[in-house]
Amino acid sequence: MKLWLWVLIGMSVAGLSFWLIVITGANPVPVTVFVVTVVVASVGAFWMMYVALRCEKNPWPMFWLVAFVPFASLWYYFERVRHSKRLMRWREPR
Repeated sequence: MKLWLWVLIGMSVAGLSFWLIVITGANPVPVTVFVVTVVVASVGAFWMMYVALRCEKNPWPMFWLVAFVPFASLWYYFERVRHSKRLMRWREPR
């Protein structure tokens, strides 16, 4: 998928979870969904920064991406990491 589509999906999930909190108030179910969403986005961001530092020639664009786009780590995994793992498996000698 294109990066702009991942940006749209990430912003939508973050906005929807925030909207559920504002509309429903202190109901525990939306609060739990919001907390899980924030934790997943944060853990994914730290993972993306770690992998970008280790594997990228120039990791700073990835740092800016993860700083401003929620769930950018999903894009990074599906478009960069998974693709490179598939290429490495294919090139391995048998």
